[in-house]
Amino acid sequence: MTTIDTSVAERLHGRSLAWRLGASTTAAIGIVLLAWAISIDFVKASNGGFFGDAATYYTLGHSLATDLDFEYQRDDLARVWEEFPTGPEGLFLKRGADSQLYYAKAYIYPLLAAPFIRLFGTNGFLVFHALLMTLCFLCAYSFLCARSHPVSALIFACAFLFVSLVPIYMVQIGPDFFIFAIVLCGYYFWCYKEVAGPAPTGPRLSWRTRWLLAPQSDMVAAVLLGIGTFAKPTNILLIAPLLVSAALRHQWRRAFTISAVFGVVVAALFALNIAVTGDWNYQGGERKTFYSRDSTGFKGGFPYQDETSTFDTVGLGRVGGGSFNVLFTRDALLEVFPHNLGYFLLGRHTGFAIYFFPALMAIIMFLGATRDRAIWQWLTLAVGVGTAVVLLLYMPFTWSGGGGPVGNRYFLGTYGVFLFLVPPMQTAVSGLLAMAISGLFVAPIASNPFFATRNPAEHSKTGLFRWLPTELTMVNDLPVNVLPTRTRQPLGGTPPVFAYFIDDNVYNREVDAFWVKGKSTADILLRAPIAPETQAAGVQEARSLRIDKLTIILETGPRPNRVTIDTGSERRVVDMAAGSQQTFDVAMTHGVPYKYHPDLPTNYVYMLSISSSTGFVPMFENGAADSRFLGVMVRVIPHYAESQ
Repeated sequence: MTTIDTSVAERLHGRSLAWRLGASTTAAIGIVLLAWAISIDFVKASNGGFFGDAATYYTLGHSLATDLDFEYQRDDLARVWEEFPTGPEGLFLKRGADSQLYYAKAYIYPLLAAPFIRLFGTNGFLVFHALLMTLCFLCAYSFLCARSHPVSALIFACAFLFVSLVPIYMVQIGPDFFIFAIVLCGYYFWCYKEVAGPAPTGPRLSWRTRWLLAPQSDMVAAVLLGIGTFAKPTNILLIAPLLVSAALRHQWRRAFTISAVFGVVVAALFALNIAVTGDWNYQGGERKTFYSRDSTGFKGGFPYQDETSTFDTVGLGRVGGGSFNVLFTRDALLEVFPHNLGYFLLGRHTGFAIYFFPALMAIIMFLGATRDRAIWQWLTLAVGVGTAVVLLLYMPFTWSGGGGPVGNRYFLGTYGVFLFLVPPMQTAVSGLLAMAISGLFVAPIASNPFFATRNPAEHSKTGLFRWLPTELTMVNDLPVNVLPTRTRQPLGGTPPVFAYFIDDNVYNREVDAFWVKGKSTADILLRAPIAPETQAAGVQEARSLRIDKLTIILETGPRPNRVTIDTGSERRVVDMAAGSQQTFDVAMTHGVPYKYHPDLPTNYVYMLSISSSTGFVPMFENGAADSRFLGVMVRVIPHYAESQ
């Protein structure tokens, strides 16, 4: 056999190996995921309740699957109690132009999931997700394998999809995973031909040749990205690389066709929303969220739950969290945006390098490559970074998603585009390294995604997360906010300062004091209040207060202790005898401004760290019925200065 024949045989064998490895692995993943999706008891796994926006998508999905309509009716409400005894907690509704009630969320995700809901009930959401995840793996593997060793491609594809934030959202009823999947697939249809080469000529072209290596695949990409933009309008920038790439090659017809298809899809989906509700904005108009009745005086309940429960009599009015008007508020660019850049990259609850490490690895590999860095990849990198910047500017105080999510769910949809930065790989080192480093952070949540969904703050309380900064600009959307006893706890001061206990090293507040756990370090977020001032005409005007310093009062138990106080501006180490008390002042930082809406006053937010070197259990010291491991009791009294 000649050298040329041997080379051809080796290439054919390599392609055969790549195809067999990809096909068998994709089939195995699909079988396992589908078996899981069909067999799991979703209601029990989700602890019999909803989290985030799940109630809205659940109810709309079942309405489309069963009643074939978009309208909220009493039957839709009654249907929820067939499975969930808590009712549709967090249901979002809006009043349509015809005065009927509709779901105040994008309909495209539950609409596409409806056939599976019809066949499999609520588990149909998971069946839909299982199929999407299988498709995502096929796309990721085949793209990487086009110019990398098959094993290297397989390992990196697994790291990108399964050792990241993605599995947490795959188990949730919501559009976040859906958006991630269609964006990744959309970019695959655009990018694959860039690495696999142009379509060969010939009279008999395969499906793979026609749609993946020919320009027609751009149309599929435009459709998918149009759907993603309708579902999350901040994704509109993702179409830009396709258009710019075509323009740089002077392929004007191609650019026009892509933009036309993309525009028609987006316009058609919004037009359908107008036809159904009378309003193009599915989150606009008169919009409310609804929760069950409770004992706090909140007028809870759901429209049509009984004769007295209507859209006007129950629920809370809602406004969106994004507005470029916030950008022009004081300190937005000079203080908030620089903080957000750091939080976006390394934040304890949202950090890109923490929850999306495979994407960071892809960026590092791309920038470190000496060859194979094409202009379309630079455009992809630019749009990924640009989407992050726009998100931070448009939603500076809620850019990770409302309701205390795990990681940054608003950026999950963009995460998939970073896969296409990966250069050719001949070894599995990069994939294994991505798995190892990412696993240090996400393995606890990816291994039990249902628990992580219900308890989004638990993983961030231990391990390496304790070294990461807390996102002070999102005080109302941190995961700890799902626990009312740990947030907005009034302490000392006139008016009282509010404390957020973001870990388990502080026991619940006792009047205006709290115990720090023994041999532990507690991180506490402090939020300065707004002071009302009565003017001469009897009108109250809110004034923003800053904390200039704190008076700290420490009290030990029956054992001596060394207590460390750190405010970011001053660090104080205090040695205390048993049964003693000490009082001292510590300086505070300037604080981080928090202004959720242009019409609201500015709060200032601070971090306080308190460490106790020893501890005791009262039950064993004095026979008290208290089994807590106590360190030091703390009182904080803020000294305010009016913000200038």
